[in-house]
Amino acid sequence: MAEGVSRKKSLGSWFPSASQIKVSPYDPSDPITISLFYQYISPLWSDSRKADAIKFVEKSGIECNIGGRLRIAREGINATISGPRENIDRFVVALKTFDSHFNETYFKYIDGLSNDRAFKDLRVLPVQELVYYGIDAEEQLGPGGVHLDAEEYHSKLAEPNTVVIDVRNAYESDIGRFGRQEKAGGASLLIPEMRKSTDFPAWINKEETKEQLKGKNVLMYCTGGVRCERASALLKHEYGDTIEGVFQLKGGIESYMQKFPDGGFWEGKNYVFDKREAFG
Repeated sequence: MAEGVSRKKSLGSWFPSASQIKVSPYDPSDPITISLFYQYISPLWSDSRKADAIKFVEKSGIECNIGGRLRIAREGINATISGPRENIDRFVVALKTFDSHFNETYFKYIDGLSNDRAFKDLRVLPVQELVYYGIDAEEQLGPGGVHLDAEEYHSKLAEPNTVVIDVRNAYESDIGRFGRQEKAGGASLLIPEMRKSTDFPAWINKEETKEQLKGKNVLMYCTGGVRCERASALLKHEYGDTIEGVFQLKGGIESYMQKFPDGGFWEGKNYVFDKREAFG
């Protein structure tokens, strides 16, 4: 454990409570796995339980020698981690022993990557929200949208009287989006052109947006799914029965691309927050 402590350091004045843990080098011949996951916790963790989660993740990260980025809040964990598959699997098992909520988590795996795709450190970031929308975690918005797997979402995109909202930032939607379904008479694409997630509440409250969504089935998507959780809950809370239904892509674009390697209704590339950067 002394070695592990020596590998841990602060991220400085910008992130005073965050930690950075150096990853020990892997065998260059070992294939790398990237895993993406998030889990919202209900009821919320207490402050002390959140602190326990941070310590547990740091300790397990060192023991399993994984890299990545983990955001930890009272409402749960949002993570992208990397390492040999055996290391990733050990970390996942440990996480499930820490809190049974993670038995419900949808873990996505991208296997067989080259060694240079691995994170060189593990950064653990204590935050107020997993995705910063400026919403008090204590505020009860109710459940989010219905989760659809890639095939169900693909079918829903082809339906009339449907709109699909890109919940990502503008620079992400600039290089890729769900657009092919429009040419086939399916869902109309709406891009809020957000600079940051906190722009979303203002966008859904515009009269123009309300008119575009009125009486429609609303699909939402983002990179891995986490941004859609609170965004879909907020939309349902604000719009009530003025819209037909709200649906989100389980596992995000990442899962859709795995199911439809030819792209399906997707156009362009998918921006990702790991060392792959973009693919499509």
